[in-house]
Amino acid sequence: MTEEIIINESFDIEMSNLEVDDFNSRELMELKIKVSELVTDNVINKLISYPKIKNNLTYDLPYQRDGALRILRDFNCNALLADEVGLGKTITTGMVIKELIERGFAKKILILTPPSLVDQWVAELDDKFDISFNIIENEDDWDVSDFAIASIDRVKGYDLESRQFRHKKVHDISWDLLIVDEAHKLKDRLSMRTKFVDKIQKKRFLILTATPFQNDLVELYNLLNLLKKGHLGTLQAFRKNFLERGNKRKPLNHEVLKRKLREVMVRRKRSETTVEYMQRVPKTISVDLTDEEKIIYEEIQNMIKSNYFLSSGMQINGKLAIYAILPKITSSSKSAMESLQRIIDNQDKYHKRTITHAQKILDAYAVLKTDSKIETLIKLIRDIFRQDRNQKILIYTKHPTTLFYIIEKLKPTGLSIVPFTGASTREEKTAIIDEFKNRADIMISTETGCEGLNFQFCNNLINYDLPWNPMSVEQRIGRIDRIGQKRNMNIYSLATKGTMEEYVVDLIINKMCCVGLIIGELPIILFNLGLDGNGNNGVNKIEEMIMNHFIDSKNNLEIFSKGIKEIETIIQQGIQSYSEYKINTSELIDHE
Repeated sequence: MTEEIIINESFDIEMSNLEVDDFNSRELMELKIKVSELVTDNVINKLISYPKIKNNLTYDLPYQRDGALRILRDFNCNALLADEVGLGKTITTGMVIKELIERGFAKKILILTPPSLVDQWVAELDDKFDISFNIIENEDDWDVSDFAIASIDRVKGYDLESRQFRHKKVHDISWDLLIVDEAHKLKDRLSMRTKFVDKIQKKRFLILTATPFQNDLVELYNLLNLLKKGHLGTLQAFRKNFLERGNKRKPLNHEVLKRKLREVMVRRKRSETTVEYMQRVPKTISVDLTDEEKIIYEEIQNMIKSNYFLSSGMQINGKLAIYAILPKITSSSKSAMESLQRIIDNQDKYHKRTITHAQKILDAYAVLKTDSKIETLIKLIRDIFRQDRNQKILIYTKHPTTLFYIIEKLKPTGLSIVPFTGASTREEKTAIIDEFKNRADIMISTETGCEGLNFQFCNNLINYDLPWNPMSVEQRIGRIDRIGQKRNMNIYSLATKGTMEEYVVDLIINKMCCVGLIIGELPIILFNLGLDGNGNNGVNKIEEMIMNHFIDSKNNLEIFSKGIKEIETIIQQGIQSYSEYKINTSELIDHE
């Protein structure tokens, strides 16, 4: 009787009990030889693509190459990349992608990320790996995107009437590689986000998160079951074998679960690498307004809160007014005057009462002799260069008008200044970055102009105006808080004395972005608190909470400060919970 021939997952034929005579034909024997040769040829023992990209990488970090090789060789790209925060999982993943493409193993690749990271991924893959990914904006984009990247929150939408995902085309495509960043957001197996990912056809599945579980080991089970069905058995068996009653974070059979994790996970700690992290040093710079400027500031608040009407006479929603107008008016005097002029010129939209109020403020600006904010900036810059003339300064503003106003006002200093905006082409951006790194003293940038860019050679950042969204501020600081930063970073933030700005700066800078966290940890904390997404008005939830307290305070700073304190308490509790989580996680997933 002929022995059964078994073909395993590697397409290798088990023949230990077979003789040549057991084959019914020489063709089957030759097939065995060809399969063996093919398997041998496909073993990945080195990154053949690395010589093509090494000059594009700012730093040669062996652990990143080692991680990519292990994912390719040991896991066939079906793995959890769980390196600690700040070790460059994007670079390791880019090496995996480049290698698969070079070897001809991947022709259809999909990356799913949080909305805030889409542009950063695109920039990193383009600049460092010479791979162009198409951003999915609408469903037709799936038809023309072999290398696709999408905001998972944008494409996971579900139509209750048709009972189908709106981006259902993605599920009709067979992807050679699916990558999900910030995969801890898939911890709930019943969420639409998780169901959307699970339905995607993928030959290889790479998930990225530094935090495989937060509060409950069932979250870890859900994540690994999504990656590799049945790896930890059924949920019932997992509960029985690994969950200690009354403690959701500490497992039974600790070493067994650890071993099962290592079968699908690549994990490196910062202490295992040569990466050194420097401190963020927050410095609030008070702007003392003149009496004339204080009057203008109060008049702006009054217009927005009680005198902001459409031409029909209907008062404009306070939250919308604060979100749309207040940041521009408080950014700089130039930006304020420009915004006020738009109101005055748009008589079909705004009520005569609003236009009259705007004209009154604009007239006051016209005779203003002092711009205390710009003078404070100039003094700060001189102080920084007085300490060390070879330093560089990165200045951020939300608005292009303010950017060019600052450049104009800094001209008499004789400093070399380069602007950076989202309007620049790729070639222009490269030239600007080179100019800033090698020759210029200062770069002034809008937020849209710096996504995905790295300025480790600079350790001074000035927030000329500050977004109320902490994630936007974290993105700014993240441009200098990168691997390779050798000095502590000075984070200067201008705040008008005696106004709400002082409290907002203190909350976002001192209590959130500069409290000893490593780059990338704040988003995790906000996610754990349910504060990482947008609120009812389409803005970040923290930003919305600040807006609500501002409106409710009715210009009373004492009331406003109490509201900010409430947010601060929530954040501190989240940081404390995250610190406890890191201890429990390390005990389970880190090596002894």
